[in-house]
Amino acid sequence: MVLRSIASRTAWWVLVGSTLVLGAIGGLLLALTRAQILQHTHHEAAALAANAGSQIQARVDRVAVSAQMLAAIIASRQDDAEPLLRDTLAANLDIDGLAAVFRPSPDPAAPRPHSPFVNRLDNGALSSRDLSQDANPYWNNNWFLGGLGCAGGCWQRPFFSQSRHRQLVNYSTTIERDGHPIGIINADVTLNWLHRILGSLDKPPGAYAFVLDSDGNYLAHDNPELVGQRGGTALLDALASDHAESMRLPVAQNPRAKGPVWVYSAPIQGTRWRLGLVVPEYQIYAGVRHIFLLSLALGLVAMLGVALITLLTIRRTMAPLGVLADRAEHVARGELDFELPVARRPDEVGRLTESFDQMRRELALHLEDLARVAREKQRLASELEIAHQIQLGLLPNAHYLDAVCAQFELHAALRPARAVGGDLYSYFMLDPQRFFVMVGDVSDKGIPAALFMAQTITLAKALAPRAQTPPNLLRLLNLELCRGNDSCMFVTLLCGLLDTGSGNLVLASAGHEPPILCGRGTPQVLEFPTGAVLGLYEDSDYPEHVLRLGRGETLLMYTDGITEASDHDEQMYGIERTVESLAQVPPTAATATYIERLLGDVDRFVADAPQADDITLLALSWHGSALKATEMTIDNQLPEVFAALDRCEQLLQDTGTPAALCGDMRLVLEELMVNTVEYGYPDGQPGQIGLRLQPLADAVTVELIDDGVAFDPLQSADPVLTGDLADRERVGGLGIHLARTMTDEMRYTRDAQGNHLLLRFAYPTQDESSP
Repeated sequence: MVLRSIASRTAWWVLVGSTLVLGAIGGLLLALTRAQILQHTHHEAAALAANAGSQIQARVDRVAVSAQMLAAIIASRQDDAEPLLRDTLAANLDIDGLAAVFRPSPDPAAPRPHSPFVNRLDNGALSSRDLSQDANPYWNNNWFLGGLGCAGGCWQRPFFSQSRHRQLVNYSTTIERDGHPIGIINADVTLNWLHRILGSLDKPPGAYAFVLDSDGNYLAHDNPELVGQRGGTALLDALASDHAESMRLPVAQNPRAKGPVWVYSAPIQGTRWRLGLVVPEYQIYAGVRHIFLLSLALGLVAMLGVALITLLTIRRTMAPLGVLADRAEHVARGELDFELPVARRPDEVGRLTESFDQMRRELALHLEDLARVAREKQRLASELEIAHQIQLGLLPNAHYLDAVCAQFELHAALRPARAVGGDLYSYFMLDPQRFFVMVGDVSDKGIPAALFMAQTITLAKALAPRAQTPPNLLRLLNLELCRGNDSCMFVTLLCGLLDTGSGNLVLASAGHEPPILCGRGTPQVLEFPTGAVLGLYEDSDYPEHVLRLGRGETLLMYTDGITEASDHDEQMYGIERTVESLAQVPPTAATATYIERLLGDVDRFVADAPQADDITLLALSWHGSALKATEMTIDNQLPEVFAALDRCEQLLQDTGTPAALCGDMRLVLEELMVNTVEYGYPDGQPGQIGLRLQPLADAVTVELIDDGVAFDPLQSADPVLTGDLADRERVGGLGIHLARTMTDEMRYTRDAQGNHLLLRFAYPTQDESSP
């Protein structure tokens, strides 16, 4: 760089300081000169405006005098009105048309007075007509009624003549007889002569002139585009005075003028018009600006000479430091193997040389330590990346759609706060009809949390087939995680088991955030009892919560990274904002829209604040259309069993279930329910049996629930079929075998309510139902 050396910097500051002094003095002189030039411009522009106003006034006065003379003559010679108008119009080229119009008689039967109008054609010839014969009576027009009030003469508003295709202005004066107005003389004057006067003014370069009428509209303007338009508010305020004055406007109305302008005005006597002269401010100061720039350039040349002398003087004085600066560049490039010149004198340069050499040796040792640390960090970063990839590999895809019947759909999103995190989610089909899903949050972050998360997912997948229900899975998983958990890590977990055919969803929570149900109007936070977190207390219990998803409804599961997301002011996003965000999603929106909307709102809330916690979202939607289920509860008495079977058979027939399937179902249910009554309640103790019948699109499911002794029919051994009818009398023999054989699926679980036996009967295919 040019300013790398002390000499060049010193010369630069000398140049800058001198330039500032020169600029300050020059600026002061420029301000004084500008004030004088502005004052001189004010005098010249005001004189020019007054002169132009006088020229316009002389032309206006000629028109007024001619009209007033005509009014005086025609008052006594009304019959000679038209010849007098012609003679006056031929002699005065400023007038485009003359009219002598008289008041009509109050008697409607009296003839209309002859009211001649003479105007000049484009070829110079004169044309006349009687205005009293016009279809539109002139005595009702504003110009006539207004002219009757102009005893001393007045200028009326300009107008555009459609017949003559030009802008005109009227001068009106009354014709009086015996002190009473009997009519008016109306003189039409074109505005072309105004444009010619404005164009002939000796205006400064860039200046322009205009004439405003009494209403503030432009009668004439050097910019023809503004003629007829109303003057700007600032301009009209500047011209409000009756005396010539000057005023500065920040912006001109004329688009041809740039920047601030000065306005000089003068009234036109005999009218309520006003002439204005506008001079751009930049044009006023153009000459002095040129001289100032030239003087400034000459001063800068002088300052450059002074700076050059300073540079040469200081560079010679500080030459020894150049060697040290060159060696410092070697150090910057990492080249530390060099020799320094011997310090000849024990002055500042000598001490600096010795200190620099000591620094070089110590820096070489420090760089070796840094290289070793960098290699360790690179190895750790590589291991973290591998751990990140392994963690992502443990998670299923972010989108799952049932490939068989498209009954449900799941979308997921996970954002770790670090390379690896402690949030987790997983899902899998427990069997062809049940879909298992879970969301969790480990208590820590980083690698320990990632390892605990991997352990949780692995154990959950391994234990789910054995557990069969979310509460059982949480109990088994908690026992496994408590073993050897010396670090006292824990995980919150929300588990759900979806019956893909009916939409029934069983939930259980281990201290996790409550899910949100969307699609039933306002999103609803599902508050239900939860158990303790997993990994701390072996005797924890986890109650279940059952709900049924309707068609198109979505259950949103998440971690506290959403509700505890904070902005720079440490304000948390919170559950209220979460519900409000989800409420903005239309009920017919795709499942992924809930996640996209919520993540987008969280990002806008936190702005660029750092992410403090892992974020995980799961949206589970059910698209099925299950028929309404029938539920009933009976006492453990055989008459009630057969009554319930009759009712179930009638319900199946009403829904169009094939007769063969109805018979099979009755046979299986009768066998199982009779066995429950006879063997599930020893000594005839009372009890209840629950039955839930659910017709689906491809099958019928039946769930039997009883509070009798535990009995798993799936664990019963297959009977030895000898062909002897006596085998039927053995308990657990042919009856259980028959039920297992005639159902397409049978699942058994036991919980606090007792035995749960789920049976699935598939509808026969076309081939099976044909004879």
